[in-house]
Amino acid sequence: MEPPTGVILDEDFGTGVEESLARFDEDGFCIFQSFLRPLHLQELQTSFDERLRELLADDVEVDLGVNWACETAEPFLRVLQDERLLDFLVELCGLPLVAMRLELFEKRPGSSNLIPWHQDTYTTHVGFQWSSETADQAAKPHPLTLWVALDLASAESGGMEMVPGRHRELLGAAVPKAAILDAAAHGHCVEYKLFPGQAGVHHPLTPHRSTANQSSHSRRAFLVRLVPWSETIQSRCADGPSEVSWISQPTGKYEWRPGNAAATSPERALNRLLVCFPRQ
Repeated sequence: MEPPTGVILDEDFGTGVEESLARFDEDGFCIFQSFLRPLHLQELQTSFDERLRELLADDVEVDLGVNWACETAEPFLRVLQDERLLDFLVELCGLPLVAMRLELFEKRPGSSNLIPWHQDTYTTHVGFQWSSETADQAAKPHPLTLWVALDLASAESGGMEMVPGRHRELLGAAVPKAAILDAAAHGHCVEYKLFPGQAGVHHPLTPHRSTANQSSHSRRAFLVRLVPWSETIQSRCADGPSEVSWISQPTGKYEWRPGNAAATSPERALNRLLVCFPRQ
């Protein structure tokens, strides 16, 4: 059945927004039980497989910095056009809202790739600054990560684990240190389990890690790193093509524009800045 006009994500997505924000504030992450429509999930899985099959070697499981303007990126970009999601992201990240890049990750059966316990900081590329005070106050706006599962993402299949409630502390920045390991050991580590088509957002300071894939199936997922506007971002947003834009749905409340030339360049690039502005 076709969704109502302008509804890009699941019809039930967006219900209980206040509860999701409260959960995010308490735990440092929240999960959207209803996110992708089944048809959209299939489109994303197909585009994901096309990119990894055509662009990358057989033994590579990641595709970082996807060109926002290419055909295979369109289903992913459509996620960011839904105003219900944008309203949620703006509540935490402010406006203008900046998507650093689109990242695709796969862990095939038997993959031993893992990322140890860490916090994200976003200081290097976007100039965001943390202090003990701003962390403790959970001051907004702040960066966050949108993580969308295309297969079952569990501890067994190479998904993530989180330490809830420790996002108000600077434990060890971007490198695993004793403080983070201690938080993981004594902070009630939980599984960040997502079924195909579900999504979650997490605070960058929430201690997290990803595990090896010990299951018999692949774990495909994509993420978008979102950051507030900053002087550093502004200094890197002078050369974006002005004739390209994507309008939010269903009312056209927001508009995404390329922030730099790399955003829509056919050449391989990492930080392809996409900027979301309110439309007048």
